[in-house]
Amino acid sequence: MASGEIEESLRGVLDAVSDGVYVTTADRQIVFWNKGAERITGYSFDEVLNGHCYDNILVHMDVLGKNLCFDGCPLQKCMETGNRQEAKELFLKKKDGQRLAVYVKASVLVVGDRRYGVEIFGELQSVAGSALAEQLKELSDASIVDRLTGIYNRAYIDTILEQQYGLFKRHFQRFGLIMIDVDKFKSINDTFGHLAGDEALKLVASVLQRSIRSMDFLARFGGDEFIIVCPLVELEGIEKLSERVVEMVHHSVLSSPDHPKEVIQVSISAGGSMVDYKDRSAADIIARADEALYRVKRDGGNWYALG
Repeated sequence: MASGEIEESLRGVLDAVSDGVYVTTADRQIVFWNKGAERITGYSFDEVLNGHCYDNILVHMDVLGKNLCFDGCPLQKCMETGNRQEAKELFLKKKDGQRLAVYVKASVLVVGDRRYGVEIFGELQSVAGSALAEQLKELSDASIVDRLTGIYNRAYIDTILEQQYGLFKRHFQRFGLIMIDVDKFKSINDTFGHLAGDEALKLVASVLQRSIRSMDFLARFGGDEFIIVCPLVELEGIEKLSERVVEMVHHSVLSSPDHPKEVIQVSISAGGSMVDYKDRSAADIIARADEALYRVKRDGGNWYALG
């Protein structure tokens, strides 16, 4: 089906459908991506062609925050069993980072002696109404989002780390991560109060969110610690991102909640690391990044190191 096998007339029909439609080979390589998929996700045909649906570009999740590319992919199950699959309440991550409630249908298409997977997805709001779609999103957010900062929580990023490590072991897709710690956070709390500490965490989360790529994952790892997981990246990319986030936080301004004219100095330390063939789990990558992070902390903070 890869280009030549889809009749021009069929491509025209699929492009006219408002829903997103994509077609994969038996090994889940994407060979077709219609105009509806481009409109809904923000990803163009050229950006996804010849990639794989398990690359997790859309980050399909259920209401409880389970990543379906890692466990429970409807298209994969459809290809394995030959039975049509349907999921009415899922979420995907658009290119601009927004999460969207969708429904998904998957089926098998046979062309000659070849089997292809076809997934159709559409905006849940269009069939269920905006009120229900928003309620489902709020329910899902409660499972995967940190309430204070609005970014992902520890439970969800642990799932992402397992998924990325699994992709590396199966398909050699490298990834890196950056561990981040707010410098002198206890001093901010003690001097300016816990409300100021909360504002410092929200400021850092906001700056980090603006600094990452749409495919990256940002989470509050615990307390005043954050983590950025970067799929499909090399060490140079981790180093550049580490330097950028440190400098952007350093040049950001935070006012004391109780004394608006009083400026609170906020800075971060960062430690970056890449997955290695010797790693037995994602915990090994985190350990190297943590070691690099605390070297920076011992040297006074407000910078980065690689481990």
